[in-house]
Amino acid sequence: MKNIFVVNRIKSIVWIFVVLLLTSCGEYFNNPIKDKETGEDINLLIIDFNFFTSSMTFKFLDVSDGSRITKEAKVSFSGINANDIVTFTGEKKDNFFTSEGQLELTTDPNVSISENSPFEFAINVEIEGYNVFNKGFQLQTEGKKTIEINLTKINKNESNGINGEINIENGDTTVVFGLASQGTLKSVQTTEKPYKINYVIAWNDFLKLKDTNDSLIFSSPEEAQNKFDNDPDNFSSILIDTSSNYLPQVDVISKNGELVSVLFQKLETGTFIKLTVNEKIVANLNAGVITSNCEYTGTPAPDIFGFSVFSEQSWEMPVIDTVYNNLHFSYTLIQASNEMLCETGSSIVFRSNVISSFSIDADVYDMDDNFLTSVNFKGNFPDTFLVENAPSRAVILKFRDNNPGFSAINPLEITDLCAGNYEVNVSPSAGYVEYQIVLKAICQDNLSVAIAPTYSGEIKIKDSSDPWQGVDMIGGVVDLLGKPNQEYQLRLYWENAWEYSNYFTKFNSEGVYLGTPEAGATVSSKTLDDDRIQISVEKIFKQNICNDIGW
Repeated sequence: MKNIFVVNRIKSIVWIFVVLLLTSCGEYFNNPIKDKETGEDINLLIIDFNFFTSSMTFKFLDVSDGSRITKEAKVSFSGINANDIVTFTGEKKDNFFTSEGQLELTTDPNVSISENSPFEFAINVEIEGYNVFNKGFQLQTEGKKTIEINLTKINKNESNGINGEINIENGDTTVVFGLASQGTLKSVQTTEKPYKINYVIAWNDFLKLKDTNDSLIFSSPEEAQNKFDNDPDNFSSILIDTSSNYLPQVDVISKNGELVSVLFQKLETGTFIKLTVNEKIVANLNAGVITSNCEYTGTPAPDIFGFSVFSEQSWEMPVIDTVYNNLHFSYTLIQASNEMLCETGSSIVFRSNVISSFSIDADVYDMDDNFLTSVNFKGNFPDTFLVENAPSRAVILKFRDNNPGFSAINPLEITDLCAGNYEVNVSPSAGYVEYQIVLKAICQDNLSVAIAPTYSGEIKIKDSSDPWQGVDMIGGVVDLLGKPNQEYQLRLYWENAWEYSNYFTKFNSEGVYLGTPEAGATVSSKTLDDDRIQISVEKIFKQNICNDIGW
């Protein structure tokens, strides 16, 4: 019932905005009417989404190289505000799907977000070939959010079999499978991981193991002991598929019944593959158990460490020992800090001597050059942002050089990420000039209605190797930088596909457009009062956008 309520409520808001558009000022009610943003004559009924106060762009990335994953992703949300996450048509879904490495969603405009009323939810992402991703969020401010979901590939048989050996200690006999995990942690500068995981089977449970024929593997304790004494390398082994290529991040842990945002990292995930004893595959524990325990061997030890499970909205406090009563188990080993994070921290303003929107990514490092998390800033110059869920420590923001239109931005040193005001000056790249794009996405089944969206988009030179550059569109208008005499693509992710619009930055001496419009599009240009060239694009959307929003 809530889904229907949300959809109908948002459609009502759309109608209110259209009515206001048509009735607020007499000069706009004439035929043709005037576009309030651009001042140009229009004969279309224009719909916008600017009543949404917060939007969320989810990007699904391969952690190994940062590329977008273009296999189908199944995405679901849980937690306190899960039902307040909707599409731009106002629809709440149990599951969202995308094969483009991105989702554009928004929050119910009737739900406010603040430090006193954070927006709390968790995301679950399933993609074939990748480990399942779970993460909790506590958003403290409204606005445009870009959230990177870094997924790790499943590495089949990454781990060699761990041999078991008979161990007698304090009168107890066990079979222990133990190996200090090898490899390199993302934020650890050693060649050996600073922890180890052991698997232990009590001797009596070990003697009860059955093979695939439902027969006991050993007929007596003596047979088992003789096998170990004569051929210890082939006595027993356990095979676990492990993954450890996980980035640190801010996540949510349940501590003493309270949900708390913390600096967090998965150290390793693993899935049981097989247990081999006396060169036979174990198929049945036969009422026995396998106990797994972990130990942190590095220094300094983390505040929080151990095996954890993800509940509806957060990670549970970890344990050092866990017991499995079957052969279908997996685990997640985590570390986290007890350091309190401030809900909102430093204020950062981005300025430039150009009129342009921007989407700037930064990686946050401590003063020892350890990676902590990533942040994104999306807006229009000048724009100010409060860092959310920040540690009270000195950090360095290293800005990614992935915006072709902007010169590389120098790192920003912050003495305390929980306080202070900082300024970042952004310069245009050589050869780039300012333009304004006005987009009207015409409904294919009703050519008298168009969407002038307040929405996130991306641009790049067509067929170039440049990365897609994020832009912030407001009412169909976006200020941006471009190279003259080029063909550009502007794309918006709507529902389950990208919608592309092409435009050229080719004009005569009077600013008249010289590009060739694509099929289904009309493109024109004019010179603005500030001497920038405005490019107007009217494009029939391939998707039934009017049907999606109920028009």
